[in-house]
Amino acid sequence: MKMPEAQHSKPLEILDVIHHRNRYYTQRFLVLNRRPVFCYERVDGWLIAEDSGFFDFYHYGRPSGGFVAFAGRKFDIPMQDGSTEKAYGQWWFGTPPDYRELVYGTAYGTPEGLAKCNVFCSVAVDRDIVDAWLSENTPSNNYFKYKKGHSDFGEHMIESQWVERQVTHEKT
Repeated sequence: MKMPEAQHSKPLEILDVIHHRNRYYTQRFLVLNRRPVFCYERVDGWLIAEDSGFFDFYHYGRPSGGFVAFAGRKFDIPMQDGSTEKAYGQWWFGTPPDYRELVYGTAYGTPEGLAKCNVFCSVAVDRDIVDAWLSENTPSNNYFKYKKGHSDFGEHMIESQWVERQVTHEKT
């Protein structure tokens, strides 16, 4: 897959993994060295983009009435061929069947972005990348580790009020 020039010099890297427990399940969040840059390719009704083993996908579904993707929000989807796909409710988030066993659905943030606004964005990632990081590192359990001003800022492990549960691999 052809990548924008800026990506060749700085591949995406996992800096940290956060296993955030809540009352019902544990979510996995990745902290990356930079935001992924996605340029999409059309493949059998899907738009597929990849940056250093991180993926984003849209599938086509005809909008009708009040049934529109992203509440009908209009946005541009950059294509590898240099064109732009104008989204107006016809492109839905999803994962192609051929990728479902190969990627984890998760979310990411960068230290700089999380310091400003502690919000993680959806992403799919090659399972081997996450598994390799986890084999050599201990994940944090502190959802607010990078949120400046929070009482738990900078703490790798915190005492959780929730019972330990197995990490799920559901899309967040």
